[in-house]
Amino acid sequence: MSFANFVFYPLVIGTIIAVIIEQILRRVGNEDVYADVKMVNRAMAVRKYLYRQAWIFNIVWFVGYFIIMIMLRGQAQPQMPDMIWQG
Repeated sequence: MSFANFVFYPLVIGTIIAVIIEQILRRVGNEDVYADVKMVNRAMAVRKYLYRQAWIFNIVWFVGYFIIMIMLRGQAQPQMPDMIWQG
């Protein structure tokens, strides 16, 4: 669980940075120049990769949390005895 937390936050931050870089490259680049199109495609591929990995680690975290909650669910706690009627 800690590893999933450790990896998830940098992936989200990296995705946000990749979106910003991709938008800057789209604004600055020219659609007719092959090198600019190639750089935008590379930035888009990095953004998609980071986004996909963030989702995968988020799902891993939820599945792990769900499994741990099922495993650690103890038996029902006995109710407090009624002390008033005993004496």
